[in-house]
Amino acid sequence: MTQVIKNSKSGFALLISMIVVGVVVSVGLSILELTIKQMALATNSKDSETALNAANAGLECAQYWRNEATGPDPDKFTYRKLESGADDITITCFGTGSDHQEELHKEVVTTSAGTGNAYKYTTNLGFDWGTIGVDERCSVITMIVMVAESDSSVPLKIDDINNHIPGYKSGEFKECEPGGICTFTSVQGYNKSCSKKGVFGTIQREVLLES
Repeated sequence: MTQVIKNSKSGFALLISMIVVGVVVSVGLSILELTIKQMALATNSKDSETALNAANAGLECAQYWRNEATGPDPDKFTYRKLESGADDITITCFGTGSDHQEELHKEVVTTSAGTGNAYKYTTNLGFDWGTIGVDERCSVITMIVMVAESDSSVPLKIDDINNHIPGYKSGEFKECEPGGICTFTSVQGYNKSCSKKGVFGTIQREVLLES
């Protein structure tokens, strides 16, 4: 009889030990999972910040060329070319040389009211910058320039602006008052090079500016 009681106590102690071990393992796994999630969140936050920096930097470059006015011939000023719908516009961002140049692709945008012209300019591939494999990033610029005639009785209007430039809500429209020149700029920034925009883990951030 005494031996049976002893075995029961041993079995009970083993059960308690297994429960304690199970609890400790569960807590350890929970802490490990939480740590992994925090590390992933920190990495995602860093990548998101990198993409946002790329978008803001691209916007600064776009604004520079939108207002660029140097040289002896005003007709060659970049802002004049943008407003006249020129086809041979090349801009340079984040460095010098051909590796940092992009020719802008131009499209004529259809307007629904008013008189004047509207042009859309987009970088063909986008600007790669930073150190490859370390802090590489990409900036893609899209710009719409509206030039409204001063003798128009109503504002120059573009319907469904979201079909032409990223970042706007569906069905949203934009107007430019008679005699005005209005610019809408959208820049998409990525935490990887432009060739990796569709790769898993690439984060996109976007900034908009109206002027």
